[in-house]
Formats: sequence, C-alpha cells, structure tokens
Amino acid sequence: MMNAINTIIYSYSHALDIIPANVRTLVAFAILIILVVLFLKFVKKSIIWMVVFILLLPTAYPALRQIFTAFWQHLIQPFLK
Repeated sequence: MMNAINTIIYSYSHALDIIPANVRTLVAFAILIILVVLFLKFVKKSIIWMVVFILLLPTAYPALRQIFTAFWQHLIQPFLK
C-alpha cells in the first residue's frame, strides 16, 4: 500500500515538473481548491466525491511543495540577499 502511495505521489510530482514554471503555482492552487471543495462534498456523504477526493489526495503534497517553493523563491529569498 505504501509503495502505491509513493508511486502516485511521484507521478503527480513528475507531472507538476513537466508543467512550465510560471503555471505550476496556479495549477497547485487549483488542485488544493479542488481538494477543499471535494472534502466539503465528502462531508456531505456523497460516494462519488469521496472516490474523487481519495484519488486526488496524493496531489496535495506536490501542490503544497510547489506553493512553498514559489513562496520561498519569490518572497523570502529576495529579502535574504
């Protein structure tokens, strides 16, 4: 099970690496917004949204990593130089 999760996370991370750098953050935000909406629908007990939520959940790590990296490079690092 853990190997499958690692494979999914790697696949999503690799997919984010293929996307051009200037679009990655927008895609990461979109994925996180979708996850929040799906979670809210999940709470309402809809089985199809639960399946979609579970399928998209592994995208949260690469999306959060992309957002943190963009935040670090564009907002933090310029102040440290």
